[in-house]
Amino acid sequence: MFLEVEKIPPKGLTLNLDMVINQARLTEGRTDGPFEARLKFKRRGERVKAWGTIKGTVILSCSRCAEEFSFEVESSFSLDILPIYYLREGEVSLQEGELDTTFYRNGKIEVERLVTDQINLSIPMKPLCRVDCKGICPVCGANRNKINCGHVEKIPDPRLSQLKILLEVKNGSA
Repeated sequence: MFLEVEKIPPKGLTLNLDMVINQARLTEGRTDGPFEARLKFKRRGERVKAWGTIKGTVILSCSRCAEEFSFEVESSFSLDILPIYYLREGEVSLQEGELDTTFYRNGKIEVERLVTDQINLSIPMKPLCRVDCKGICPVCGANRNKINCGHVEKIPDPRLSQLKILLEVKNGSA
C-alpha cells in the first residue's frame, strides 16, 4: 500500500489497518495473522511526521533450544519521513536526531515497509522462548526444557590447566 504525500490533508491523516505482512520482509520468523496498525501522518511541505502503534504476533525460533514460540509485538513509534533526495551521495554519518528518519520515493510512502520496519525493530536479536530456557544438551542434543538427559556440562577451571599438564606428564600420557 502506498500513501501519496501530496494527498495528506493539512490537518493530517489517520489510518487504521489490519495488514497481512509479506513474510519475505521479516528479518526473522513469520507472522501469525494480520497486524493491527494505527498510523497518523502529518505533512509540512515535503516532510512528513508519522507516528502510531503496531500490534500482532510473530512466530520465532528460540536461540537456545530452537523451539518455535509466539512473540507479541506491541510497538509505538514516531518517525520523520523525507524525500530520498535528502540523502547526500557518498559517506553519510547519522546525527542523533536523524536516527528516527526514513525516506520516500516518487512522492509515495510505502506503508507496508514502514510497518514491517517497526516489526523488525521489535524482534529481539536473541529470541528466547522464556527467560530461563535451558537450551540444548551439548552431549546428546536433547531439549533440556522437556527432558533431563542427565548429562553434565563440565567446564574445566582454567586456573588448573597447568596442574592437568603436570598430571599428564606424571602419568606418561603427555
